Amino acid sequence: MKNKFFVLVFSVVCVGLCVVVAGLLSSVITVSGGSVSAGSFSGFKVFAISLGEFTSKSSAETIAQQTSQRGGAGFVYETDNLYYVLASAYEEENDAKLVQKNLSESGISSKIIEIEVPQPEFSGISSEEQKKSFLSALSQIKSAFVKLYDISISLDTGATDETKAKIEVIATNGDLEVAHKKISRGESAVDGIYYQQISNTFNEIEDILNELKDYENISGVSLSSKIKFGYISIIEKVADLVDLINSKI
Repeated sequence: MKNKFFVLVFSVVCVGLCVVVAGLLSSVITVSGGSVSAGSFSGFKVFAISLGEFTSKSSAETIAQQTSQRGGAGFVYETDNLYYVLASAYEEENDAKLVQKNLSESGISSKIIEIEVPQPEFSGISSEEQKKSFLSALSQIKSAFVKLYDISISLDTGATDETKAKIEVIATNGDLEVAHKKISRGESAVDGIYYQQISNTFNEIEDILNELKDYENISGVSLSSKIKFGYISIIEKVADLVDLINSKI
């Protein structure tokens, strides 16, 4: 019975994706304003739109490719031994519900998947100032997600073009590089371990942004789709980073 369910989901998604999804993901949404408080970071959730769930990664990847060619992220997200094909993600649950309604009215079934970034718990660091430095760094990562999210909405709604979008991506990367250099290495071995974990994640996100600023559409996948993939990748990376931080050194 379960296998029949996933075949049905696969068939419904294939039919639904005959519609270009980019406009459906953004037409009821406005930009967030891109504001994240510097120097502070709290755990948070994002609400992702999934266009299918599968027990097989290869099946999910097939739908992911179709999704990306129609303006969605096409990001394969694994949790609880299932693979979800994510088209976009939102800070506010109500925004995700509005998009889900928009998709449903166009004949596309979807599901809202919560991705949680826990509150980081830095154990054994040398000082409160060191903790603030680490939290400030994490807030800059979240800011990069928010900025990419806004850029993708602006692209989908025609508020900006690809040239301007890439300039904004370059600016976002520049801000992240500055923040990276400002992270304190600390005074203890424990500080150093946390620093290295955070620094590695900054490097990975900077690579994502560098790929976006140089991206050329040669495979039928738009810049907006790649940016959606990029900001969901950032959310997954910061969630993994905080899980690593909280695993206790």
